[in-house]
Amino acid sequence: TYVNLLKDEKDEEKKKEYVDVLERKSMRLKVLIEDLFDISKASSKNVTLNLTDVDVVNLFKQVKLELDEKIEKTDLEFKCNYPEEKMMAVLDGQKTYRIFENLIVNVTKYAMPHTRVFVDIFREEKEIVVQMKNVSKDELTFNPQEITERFVRGDESRNSEGSGLGLAIVNKIMREHFGFLRLENLEENNKIIGARVTLVFP
Repeated sequence: TYVNLLKDEKDEEKKKEYVDVLERKSMRLKVLIEDLFDISKASSKNVTLNLTDVDVVNLFKQVKLELDEKIEKTDLEFKCNYPEEKMMAVLDGQKTYRIFENLIVNVTKYAMPHTRVFVDIFREEKEIVVQMKNVSKDELTFNPQEITERFVRGDESRNSEGSGLGLAIVNKIMREHFGFLRLENLEENNKIIGARVTLVFP
């Protein structure tokens, strides 16, 4: 529709507006295609993990640093509680990078601007636990058991740029590593105001 409008439009301002819309739609389609490709790979029984010793804390810091521009746009304050020592685990570094990237990008999309995001990384017996907690900008209407399934979002809106596959991909990758993802509601006055995501790496 916008391509047809662009062909016939004489007004330069309106042309620019249509181009901007087309660019946003194209980027959304690109995200969807990439996420579909990733969930397809993650669902395959022939997944190969390139396992190496990974410092989970350092990798999370790296991902957060590379996404600082997105974080700054929403004016979110990350309150991170990291241990001083290295937290080593045998993981696929590239796939684990994708896990952290998906979680942080989700926060930038759905967290209430100008609020704090709490991140804790700690060891629990032999397992490494990564926990993120944030307040949502919209009231959430999800079931924690459903949100990690394909195309399920935390709100009923479809206006955001996400594909609804982010947490499904995280869940699949965690299972590949024999770890798990747990999602819990944060409630206040009988309303879901946010979420706590917990990753447990073996």
